[in-house]
Amino acid sequence: MKAPIFIIGYPRSGTSFVGKLIATFTRLPSHGEAHTLTLLQEIHHQVNLYRRRTDFTGKELVKLLDLDELKDVNTRFFREFYLRTYGSDQFIDKTPGAVACHGWGVVKDVFPDAVFIACVRSPVEVYESASLKFGGRDGDRPATDPVEVATGWVSAMRGIEQLLASPYASDTHVVSQLQLRSDPAATVTQLFDFLGLPDSVVAEGIALCSQSREDVLTASIERPSYKTLRQARLPDAQAQQFREICAPVCADWGIEL
Repeated sequence: MKAPIFIIGYPRSGTSFVGKLIATFTRLPSHGEAHTLTLLQEIHHQVNLYRRRTDFTGKELVKLLDLDELKDVNTRFFREFYLRTYGSDQFIDKTPGAVACHGWGVVKDVFPDAVFIACVRSPVEVYESASLKFGGRDGDRPATDPVEVATGWVSAMRGIEQLLASPYASDTHVVSQLQLRSDPAATVTQLFDFLGLPDSVVAEGIALCSQSREDVLTASIERPSYKTLRQARLPDAQAQQFREICAPVCADWGIEL
């Protein structure tokens, strides 16, 4: 069985359900949402920015620092943290968000044997799901900003595209929420085969999909296509802006807007 398993995707793209599905049949430990190696990403980013600073004369003490060694120390620290937490490198890490979708290089630095499960979903359904959970549909909470969702979704999807074009493409499996609800048998079979799970648990995995009450699989479970902007309750101006932001990525992924 392949591990450690890193589940990525934009929030409300089904990462929680896929994580539950994988954890049920691998019996690997996890910690809900991790957001741990994204911190290492930020540290590495700041080190790189420091390396490129132009306001130093070259005589400062900091110039004596070996910044590559500093990055190596940080990488070892995070690896040891995970190993202490889980007792081995056999675990599931779920970190939804655009930042994590760009962090696969850092993950591979820390855990060279890591594999990625990338969850994808239509930006319209991501927006509607976020509105249901976080606000904007019942009137008593701040509205979810569709432009913010669209921009974040595009960034996340571009990160997944870069991962699929990288040397780590063979260590990556994409789970489409549309395929998960329209053809759970094929989707679960392919996912479990990628992870190296035995054929004997596939039927149980399919049954779990059918019984799921996650919103990603319920209201739209009988619909063979994603919701489109015509079906979303957005003002015309916001809908147009949403379309302009998401259209290029949707075209690349064959997602109808």
